[in-house]
Amino acid sequence: MTAHDKNLPEGSTPELGAAPGSPVTPARHDRAAIIIWRLAADATETTDAATPVLDEGDSPLTPRLARHLVAIYSDIHGAVLDLDADARLRRAAESSGRIYRAVGDPADLADQVDRAETAALVVMRWPRPSTPAAGSDASELLSRCQRHLAVDGSAIIIVTASVRGTETAKYRDHERILLPATRAAGLRHLHDIVPLDAEDGRDSFSYGSNPRATTPASVGDDHDAVRQTAVTTLMIFGHPGRRP
Repeated sequence: MTAHDKNLPEGSTPELGAAPGSPVTPARHDRAAIIIWRLAADATETTDAATPVLDEGDSPLTPRLARHLVAIYSDIHGAVLDLDADARLRRAAESSGRIYRAVGDPADLADQVDRAETAALVVMRWPRPSTPAAGSDASELLSRCQRHLAVDGSAIIIVTASVRGTETAKYRDHERILLPATRAAGLRHLHDIVPLDAEDGRDSFSYGSNPRATTPASVGDDHDAVRQTAVTTLMIFGHPGRRP
């Protein structure tokens, strides 16, 4: 299942509670639509002793969130390119029949388009461990990712930001670096996902923080406020011709 339904007309808006793979109508003022994913808690994880899970403590993904991302933004037998070797993303990809490739050093990505392996899904965390505060290498990194992204593929940047009241970088600070960098790399900002804990133990997907909202425009300003105060936001990008 891909992140958009080619059988539906352009501009279609999913009903409240629809699967997050439904097409997204862009928000007003050329801002990407924001979707709230309320996800139930994961059951206790079990791991294979022969393949121990390493460094999961710093993963911004829960196993449930990783499974949703792989299922929605890639097809079976498609390739998932991971710039952070996230064990939860690897298990979600391999257990669902995807090809998983971890890239230890982004510099290893081929510069030549004819040599680049295409991926249905490219995932990276932000900020990068080696990225200067000014983000001077963001455009180069995203350009490399763009060359490996399939025509209808999705690039997901997992932004980890501080919450209100702290002095470290907030989501808007990261956005000021990433949006110009992605445009320079030839990518289009499709929409954002804010994952939150489900209150009733069930997964649900909706626009913004207003449970009655059915379109991004009817949510008002509160959907952006949720993103600005969330610790994790998933920014979704694609090629310019890619449908949201």
